[in-house]
Amino acid sequence: MSINKNTFHPVIRSAYRTGVLILLFLVVGLQSCSAFAQRKKKKKPLETKMTVAAIRPASKDETFVTVIFLQSARFFKLPNNANPAYLELLKTSEKTHQPIIVLRTNDESDVIVGVKK
Repeated sequence: MSINKNTFHPVIRSAYRTGVLILLFLVVGLQSCSAFAQRKKKKKPLETKMTVAAIRPASKDETFVTVIFLQSARFFKLPNNANPAYLELLKTSEKTHQPIIVLRTNDESDVIVGVKK
């Protein structure tokens, strides 16, 4: 009695398709889980040690105070709704010429999100 190859072929083809589908769902599921985990991670703010050169108060239409540092040629912005202690630390740094730590979201950002001694 000889084995007919055609009788096993549909079973093998069905198992192959099922295996490929399971593998595909696993790959998609792992990618979505890793993407969710990356979004959930909080990024630490960038800390830069700088000394205040000048503080320009906000005009009527501006929502921020402009801060200039000795170590950078850029103009940085401190939002008007920021913690008032941040502005006090910046003013103290300007008067005493002592460096402070400025927190920003990333290197390209010009918005100050925090100030520490």
